[in-house]
Amino acid sequence: MVHWIQMMENAGIPFLIWLQSFQNDALTAIMRFFSYLGTEYFFLLLLPLLYWSISKRWGIMVALALIFAGYGMNLSKWLTNTPRPDAAKVAVLWHETSPSFVSGHAATAMAVWGTLGAVVRRTWFWIVAALLIFFIGLSRLYLGVHYPVDVVGGWLLGLMIAFWVVLLVPRWAPGLALRRTSFLLALALGAALLMLFLHPAGGIPRQWPASGAAQFAGLFLGMAAGLVWDVKKLHFLPSGPWWRRLLRLLAGLLVLAVFYVLPKLLFDALDDMPSLLAQVLRMLRYALVGWVVSGLAPWLFIRLRL
Repeated sequence: MVHWIQMMENAGIPFLIWLQSFQNDALTAIMRFFSYLGTEYFFLLLLPLLYWSISKRWGIMVALALIFAGYGMNLSKWLTNTPRPDAAKVAVLWHETSPSFVSGHAATAMAVWGTLGAVVRRTWFWIVAALLIFFIGLSRLYLGVHYPVDVVGGWLLGLMIAFWVVLLVPRWAPGLALRRTSFLLALALGAALLMLFLHPAGGIPRQWPASGAAQFAGLFLGMAAGLVWDVKKLHFLPSGPWWRRLLRLLAGLLVLAVFYVLPKLLFDALDDMPSLLAQVLRMLRYALVGWVVSGLAPWLFIRLRL
C-alpha cells in the first residue's frame, strides 16, 4: 500500500513543477493566505465564532468534524510515513515536518466546510465552501509541501468524516443528552484514551504517544467535558443582537488566548521533559482549550449577562 502511494506521489512531481511555473510574489502571498485558512490558528477563530455567536449546533458539528479529520489525517501520516516533496525537485515555500500522505489542510477543509455546507443548506454557501476547499488544497501543491494524491486523499478523508458527522450527530445527540453526567464524562474520557492508544508512534525519532494524537484527543475531551457542563447546568444560547454576539466573541477570544498561549509558554520553558510527560501536558493544554470553548466561556458570558 505504502509503495503504491509513493509511486503516485512521484508521478505528481511534473504537475507540481508545472503549477510552480506560474510562481510570483503576489500569487505566493495568495496561496499562503489560503493555506493559513487550513491552520490551527484559523480554526481557533472559526470554532468560537460559530459556537458562541451563531449556532451552538453548528459549532458542535464543526468541532467534531475538525477533531476527527485532524486525528484521521495524523493517523494516515504516521501509518504511511511517506516523505514530503524533495526541495531539490520543487520549490518548498512552507515549512512542514510531518509525513506527506494525507494533506491535513485538505482533510480538515473538506470536513469543516463540507459539514457547514450540509447544515447551512444555501447554494451561495456551497459555492463559497467548494472554492475554499479547492483553493486550500491547491495552495498545498503550489507551496510544494504535498503531492496531488495527498490532497485528493485528504479530500476523501474529510468527505467521509463530514458524512458521518452530519448523519450521526442529529441521531445520537438527543439520546446522549438524557444520559447521566458521570456516564457522559466517562464516555468522553474513554474515547479520548482510545484515540491515544490506537494511534501509532509519531515524530522523529518515533515516539508514543504521538503529538497529533495527544492534541486531538485532548481537544475532544475538553470540548466534550464543557459541553456536558453546558447541557446539564449552563444552557447557554448564542442569541441576541449583533453587538452582544460581537462582545461575546471578543471577550471569549481573550480568555481563550490566555489558556492557549500561557500553557505553551510554560511547557516550552520546561526543557528536557520525557516524551510521555510532554504529550500528557500537550493533551492537557488542548483539553483546556476545548473546555474554554464549550464550557468556561459560555459560563462567563452568562455571568456577564452577554
